[in-house]
Amino acid sequence: MTNFEKPLDLSHLGLTAVHALPSAATIKTTVLSAMLIAYGLGLAALYPLVQTSAAKSAAEGNDPALFVVS
Repeated sequence: MTNFEKPLDLSHLGLTAVHALPSAATIKTTVLSAMLIAYGLGLAALYPLVQTSAAKSAAEGNDPALFVVS
């Protein structure tokens, strides 16, 4: 049995390179992704409540579409 590749040697990198902080672009992407997911979850949670409220108002004669001036 022979080895075709040498084992990975990280000793020349030192501790600071192994435990480096993520780049600013990675942090921005992660924050943007988290905000978009939170926005989507909020929209999915609040949409049925708003739809129910609008339907109730329309049934009472207070349809928001009636107040649109064309």
